[in-house]
Amino acid sequence: MNVSGLRRLLPLCLLVVLGVGGGARAQTAGAAPDLNLLALDWARGHYGSPLVCDVGGSPVRAIRSVLISPAPSRDADRGPANRIQFPDPEARGATRCFSELGADEPLVDGALTVFLPGRSRPDTARYEFQAELRREEGFRFEIRAGKLSIKGWAPGESDPRVVDFTGGHARLRAVQHGSDSERLLRGFASKRKLTLDLEAPDGTTLHFPLFEATER
Repeated sequence: MNVSGLRRLLPLCLLVVLGVGGGARAQTAGAAPDLNLLALDWARGHYGSPLVCDVGGSPVRAIRSVLISPAPSRDADRGPANRIQFPDPEARGATRCFSELGADEPLVDGALTVFLPGRSRPDTARYEFQAELRREEGFRFEIRAGKLSIKGWAPGESDPRVVDFTGGHARLRAVQHGSDSERLLRGFASKRKLTLDLEAPDGTTLHFPLFEATER
């Protein structure tokens, strides 16, 4: 590992998470725990997704931060939701980033608001929650609103492609045994490893293998 290069990329790995737990409690206060609320709470966390970046002609390991937290209170009138954020990284000097399997990884910036559609009875919500986890090992959320900027890493390389994900889907589930994502996350000691798949109405897809960077 190129240590000096890694230090230049430290801002990519750092995200101060303030008030995530408090926000969750505020959003759910006084509300019956229906399936949407339970699924939203399960999804929340500060995650990392591994990258390898080309810095000065040398490969350097880095981490993309992904934060899933309660949506801002201004969205409360539309029902409880989560916000998936891709904090703007400062990978100084990086001209390209890719996975350890060789696939190019774009620079992603922006935020999405997601929720679980449909209704459930509060008295059966916990049973439905556990049943869905056993069956699907996660949840497929609907994207209520949000756009993401997608582009290359080199400064001035190209204008970003802004994709509207409103009406698309965000699937968060446990990493599957034997999958590429499991191999990419093998070196991380986190007890919670997930995959996040985003799909926009125009067919744009993004895939992120995630490990939980901070304990819940």
